[in-house]
Amino acid sequence: MFEELHRKQCEWRVPDWELRESLQLAVTIIVLPAYRSFVKRFGPLVESGKSRDKKYIKYTIEDLERMLGEFFQGNNFNQITR
Repeated sequence: MFEELHRKQCEWRVPDWELRESLQLAVTIIVLPAYRSFVKRFGPLVESGKSRDKKYIKYTIEDLERMLGEFFQGNNFNQITR
């Protein structure tokens, strides 16, 4: 679901750089702490489970932060680059 959201938000263009950065910051302030908390709380449980070969937590915190910084740039991403 995040991949679809990322694709759509990257297509939206906010030409005013101050407004764009404010929007990116507002989204990051909400999403990143929640994701950090999730990874800290459940990451060890998920990674030590029966299916260690499966990757349930797809993005690192750094990946997510980078991807949120791509929002509102007006780029047309066909897929998420990692």
